[in-house]
Amino acid sequence: MPVREESQRERAERLAQERTEYAHVIVDEAQDLTPMQWRMIGRRGRHATWTVVGDPAQSSWSDPDEAAEARDEALGTRPRRRFRLTVNYRNPAEIAELASKVLALAMPGSESPSAVRSTGVEPRFTVVRESLGHTVREEAARLLDRVDGTVGVVVAMNRREEARRWLAGLGDRVVALGSLEAKGLEYDATVVVSPAEIADESPAGLRVLYVALTRATQQLTVVSDARDEPDAAGVPDLLRD
Repeated sequence: MPVREESQRERAERLAQERTEYAHVIVDEAQDLTPMQWRMIGRRGRHATWTVVGDPAQSSWSDPDEAAEARDEALGTRPRRRFRLTVNYRNPAEIAELASKVLALAMPGSESPSAVRSTGVEPRFTVVRESLGHTVREEAARLLDRVDGTVGVVVAMNRREEARRWLAGLGDRVVALGSLEAKGLEYDATVVVSPAEIADESPAGLRVLYVALTRATQQLTVVSDARDEPDAAGVPDLLRD
């Protein structure tokens, strides 16, 4: 049975109803868009102005160059203006300095944003005692006594349920979350568990670790196991100078 093609008027009415194009497109967390998502947005913003906000250092996409190519295709030839944010309002300088070591590995040549404040409290490093779960629980309880707000315990994605069992009974101020779930969140204090395990879990692992280390507004504890190759002070290999 032949299929009737829609008329130009019908097509125009359908496109108007679907709102397939927009006057202005705002893209937040742009570093995590896939090439397919860029193409989808590009079709809807062919004649639009755009605001694109993102931090390449926090990208969890495995091939950022592929995504950047799709982004450039979506933006087309329209004029662009680039603005770089250079100030870190979330982390105190002590935590920002530690995280910058991972940023240097994840994106060589990148410049870390400057922290606007200092607390005088250096990140704490510790190694597994008795068991990983026992150590993480002790460190989370320690931070609960030192901050008034929330404590986030960041683990590799495959340890999420395990970590929730470790923290059972500590109350609702402490939360366990996988490394990919930490993006965009912040806590008064965080426990980052096994940096090496987080870094090794995906091609974007170092960038994911950078995100994990920058969630705390006050205090940070890093728990290392044998995989992290900690030194005598408990500092894992990835975080040493």
